[in-house]
Amino acid sequence: MIGNCSDSTSEGDLAGYVLDPNAVIIEYAGLQLQWQFYAPVYETAEQVKSRIPDFRNVLYWEPGIKTNKDGNNIVSFFSSDVPGRYAVEIQGITGSGQAGSQVNYFTAKK
Repeated sequence: MIGNCSDSTSEGDLAGYVLDPNAVIIEYAGLQLQWQFYAPVYETAEQVKSRIPDFRNVLYWEPGIKTNKDGNNIVSFFSSDVPGRYAVEIQGITGSGQAGSQVNYFTAKK
């Protein structure tokens, strides 16, 4: 099994190289460009009335939230138009590398 493959050939195609039949080959997307997560904002009554139905199942995603010295921060978002119980999952990591997570729930009514 090859851990970090550093083999190469003169043509760069590893022609004739036979992989171990028990090797696990995993394809992955690699580095990806940062993308902007869409979250609607309804600042005026006109925006609230004129909008199309919101059927998102991920309501808010923000990987760069920072907390204050007490570990707190406030975020706000609009819920979907689909009534139901939603899970709020918070995951984080401290400056020293300790991971933590918590799940809370809220109900959106029509």
